[in-house]
Amino acid sequence: MYKLTPLQKKAIDSFATSALKDNFYWTGGTLLSIFYLHHRESIDIDFFSDNPFSFNTVNSFITNFKNKEGISRIDYEKVFDRWEFLLEKGNKNLRIEFVYYNHEKKVLGARRRYMGVLIDSIEDIAANKTFAYFDRNEPKDLFDLYFLIKKAKFTPVKLLNLVRKKFGAGFTEDMFWSESFKSLNLLRTLKPLLSEKSKKEQDELFGDIGAYFKSGSSKYLNSVLTN
Repeated sequence: MYKLTPLQKKAIDSFATSALKDNFYWTGGTLLSIFYLHHRESIDIDFFSDNPFSFNTVNSFITNFKNKEGISRIDYEKVFDRWEFLLEKGNKNLRIEFVYYNHEKKVLGARRRYMGVLIDSIEDIAANKTFAYFDRNEPKDLFDLYFLIKKAKFTPVKLLNLVRKKFGAGFTEDMFWSESFKSLNLLRTLKPLLSEKSKKEQDELFGDIGAYFKSGSSKYLNSVLTN
């Protein structure tokens, strides 16, 4: 079972006692793995806020964490409505993002607390992941969708409906299947995130993911042609 790295855990513990804990919630791939699916490693921590915030607000937390944990280097940049911080401690890295994420979106599931921090619902993460799948289509998005389908029992249609409810985006099922072929051949770049699995287990998993999306695409196409 994949766990937080020591540096990730310290960051979450520090956040849970900070002034930011009620204004941000934890979401993204690391939470999806650690709390919901336990399916891969992730070095990122994503904190989202429904309300605008200043750089000084989040930089104060980062600075306090740096001093407390002896972080040797911090790089940061602003990308649209997000501040990205890359922290280095020895040979360990941690990326923390603070994101203003409102845009009049809907919240699909109730948030709860885990490790003292507000966390996103699996429905909201699933909607975000599916939207990202169409927007950037990185191999990890396809990988995560596979586990949302196989382990959390979502279906492609349900995932598309969640995106429609949350973002008003009308992606179709044929788009869902065709999009998968853009990153299927890149799945093996995720091997560093599957260190708990042997090479054989990794290869079998990548084969299963490829077979699922190829079979699903073929079945969907046949259903369209026969109707």
